[in-house]
Amino acid sequence: MIKLTRGLDFTLNSATRRLTLGCPTAADLTQIPLRLWLTLTGPLNPQTGMLINVTDINAAFRQALTEFPFHPQTPTDILNWSRKITNTHLPNLDFLTARLELHPHLSISINLEDQNMIELTTQYELAASHRLCNPNWDPQQNLDAFGKCSNPQGHGHNYTLQITLRGIPNPRTGQLAEPQQIDQTVQEFILDRFDHKNLNEDTPEFAELIPTVENMVKVFWELLDGRFPNTHLARVALWETPKTYAEYLGPSAGPLRYSNSV
Repeated sequence: MIKLTRGLDFTLNSATRRLTLGCPTAADLTQIPLRLWLTLTGPLNPQTGMLINVTDINAAFRQALTEFPFHPQTPTDILNWSRKITNTHLPNLDFLTARLELHPHLSISINLEDQNMIELTTQYELAASHRLCNPNWDPQQNLDAFGKCSNPQGHGHNYTLQITLRGIPNPRTGQLAEPQQIDQTVQEFILDRFDHKNLNEDTPEFAELIPTVENMVKVFWELLDGRFPNTHLARVALWETPKTYAEYLGPSAGPLRYSNSV
């Protein structure tokens, strides 16, 4: 299962209750900034290695607001509306969760996933460069699909990698796994291979596979799966920008009901 999460900025006019896409454009106390985190799943496009270009998510919500102005009365109205827009304007993807940030310490969400497991998540930093390009396409096709990310000279990211393990804590230690062992495994199989590398040129895993964030989480999963004794890998998440990340929950999860741009 691969999930893609996109952060969408909205402005709510407190006087008219009208919701618009984008951040407030003026220092106006009637303009309330909101951020909606939308998580989707679905099949990868085999030609692009993406679930969807994140700019298409923005376009779907912009189109919806243009066609039918929205005047929510409660945060829940926005969450339910986001699910409706996903189902009607992004029919090839499935809605999983929506979380509305009202401010950094308060959010409200709706979630279709079952989270009845104990999990441990560790986080790492990873810097790498890449180019998004399908070698079977001409430059214009790549530009149309990947935008400026198809630049022949490539571009870089400071990624945030999150590794989540799931299992039953050791009754003697209360831990799912020894943190130092987790760090050593991630260092050996991920950071030593990919940190400060040109993914297209320096890594055999992406010599032919397009290094999208979706493909990266799947490759990282395959390198880490089965390497954590007495527990198992539950999730690999990779933040490409502060507003876009992808997750992979492994093949056993089966098909689901599924930036700023790169």
